[in-house]
Amino acid sequence: MKYLTKKILFQVLEEIPAIVVLYRDKIIYANPFACTLAGYSLQELRKKNPWEFTSEQKREEIRQRILNRIKGRFLDRIEGLSSFISKEGKQVHIKYIAKTVKIEDEYYGLFLGIDISKEVEQEEKLRNFVKKLEELLRYISDVIIVVDENGFIRYESPSVERILGYGQKERIGKSIFEYIHPNDRERLKKAVEKIFKNPGALFTVEYREKDKTEKWKFMETFIYLPDGWEQLEIEGAIFNERDNTKKRQIERSIQELIEFDQLTGLPRQSWFLRQLRHHIFQRKEGNYILVLVLNIADFERINLVYGTSAGNSLLKDIASRLKSLLNVTVSRLFGDSFALFTSIKDLGQADEIILHLKRLFLEPFKVKEDEIKLSFYAGASIYPVDGSSAEELLRKADIALFKAKEHGEDSIFFYSSKVEKEVLEKEILKSSLFNALEKKQFKVYYQPIIDIKSEKVAGFEALLRWIHPDFGLLCPDKFISVAENSGFIFKLGEFVLDSAIASVKRLQKEFQRDFYVTINFSLRQFLDESLLDIINNYLNVHNFNPSDLILEITERTAMQEPEKTKQILDKIRKRGIKIAIDDFGTAYSSLEYLIEFEVDKIKIDKKFVLSMLNNKKAMTIVKMTIGLCKALNIVSVAEGVETQKHLIKLKDFGCREAQGYYFSPPVELSSLIEFIKERI
Repeated sequence: MKYLTKKILFQVLEEIPAIVVLYRDKIIYANPFACTLAGYSLQELRKKNPWEFTSEQKREEIRQRILNRIKGRFLDRIEGLSSFISKEGKQVHIKYIAKTVKIEDEYYGLFLGIDISKEVEQEEKLRNFVKKLEELLRYISDVIIVVDENGFIRYESPSVERILGYGQKERIGKSIFEYIHPNDRERLKKAVEKIFKNPGALFTVEYREKDKTEKWKFMETFIYLPDGWEQLEIEGAIFNERDNTKKRQIERSIQELIEFDQLTGLPRQSWFLRQLRHHIFQRKEGNYILVLVLNIADFERINLVYGTSAGNSLLKDIASRLKSLLNVTVSRLFGDSFALFTSIKDLGQADEIILHLKRLFLEPFKVKEDEIKLSFYAGASIYPVDGSSAEELLRKADIALFKAKEHGEDSIFFYSSKVEKEVLEKEILKSSLFNALEKKQFKVYYQPIIDIKSEKVAGFEALLRWIHPDFGLLCPDKFISVAENSGFIFKLGEFVLDSAIASVKRLQKEFQRDFYVTINFSLRQFLDESLLDIINNYLNVHNFNPSDLILEITERTAMQEPEKTKQILDKIRKRGIKIAIDDFGTAYSSLEYLIEFEVDKIKIDKKFVLSMLNNKKAMTIVKMTIGLCKALNIVSVAEGVETQKHLIKLKDFGCREAQGYYFSPPVELSSLIEFIKERI
């Protein structure tokens, strides 16, 4: 199918003899015909609310309807007749269609209309047949026809030759119904019957009429029969035909613009849902329908590196590959988000479709002069297992997509009630996250770190907890990803830093001991350029010794960007702040960063410590790690110490420090003080 480009479309909009207005609470666009009709420039119209052109009595009602429309609450198409007063004070009558369109996730009102002021005026003038005839003949762009009660043509104006290609007298005596499209013929016959039963009335009818070249033209026709037409010796009803073909083409183009993506040629969501409804209705008993929603991973980076033009070209290539899937309906929802559906005979066939989908992305895509490998996330739902309506299936595939994004690139998740619960919980946490700090729902807990040789308290690990009103006590693994994705992680980080430094400073004064505190930093916090400035600020505010602060990062964080990590760690250690590596041995090559980075402590992951008494391999790893730390003059810290046997074994290996439930779980400051008094 051939689509109009935006440039051509707007050129047509500029020339069409019809009203085209796009609006939200203010008028955004009005074509020249609309501006001329209203008597205002486009700049003047853009300062006006759409409802200013309505009558005083209906203004509030229409204002509310427009506000609901642009919020997506009112989607109905409305047709009708209306009028307004132009800038010059002239009353303009129009026939209109108002509907809601969705463009890039925002709702707009689209108002399409034609000026029928002249037709309304005709009704008055038609009371005098002679004057009416003179008035009708003045419409140079219309065809005037007189049709008798049996449908035979008695008169045609000279304009018939220009509009339809027939000579002025060529069709005289022939039935007009011969030239009307078979699907419209009965409608026109009924209109003719009505007009002869109701002289003095004015009827409007649309139909397709064949021109001389046998092409169908859309004609909008006003039919009038004067009172006393027989006494006036009038031969029949007066047809005022107007060629509406161009308007219909523009309407179709606008509809295609609304329903089809101009970049990729793929249908938009409204068309996709309509087709999915149709397939649900036509589904054979025992068959299923697979619905998939997918996002391209890291597409924003591609736009950033190569530019939006290259990004758009890539989207076209992606669309082209997706369209190659057999018997699959594809849609571009928005941005880099696509939707697909297909009928499947059994649930096992869904895996085959997904395998085909993955194969489409195996071959690299060309972007400018480079070849890049693309990944995606996808969520899936199945009819009738997961829902009975098109909207419900798309929504549930979207929910599954959220879960897929959490698990990383090339993840595909199927909808389930468990997945929905997890996603909805995340959304609830996200919505309540920003006010939680103000409502003092976040607290810093502390887990003591014990010097194994003396069994005295050496320091504390600061651990953030969220006391959620609905979900209770939440550990960071429940909300940190939400905080990172929303950017709120930086405020939370400052809260922990401020609270922990202030609390440990208080403990140092109260117990006259040089306690240290370790604080975990996420990847986004660690790579933030202002990190050191923020730490320095709180060190200065609380007059805290930098050597008593230990910045704790995981292996994954350290090795994400090794060069940048090394630069950041060097700056932090020059300030006197110490570095600890958490979760030792759980990712990457655990020895690699010991060569690259200067670190002060290594925390042995608790899964090795917990299992070492029953697992020789775990025991060996713990022993070797402690030995390595001794050789490199790095402090070893064992996490997850839960029994005295663990402690004795670690002491035998020469481990320096330990923490775990054997000593104390993470506790609030008041409970920590009591614990210290017993261990001081």
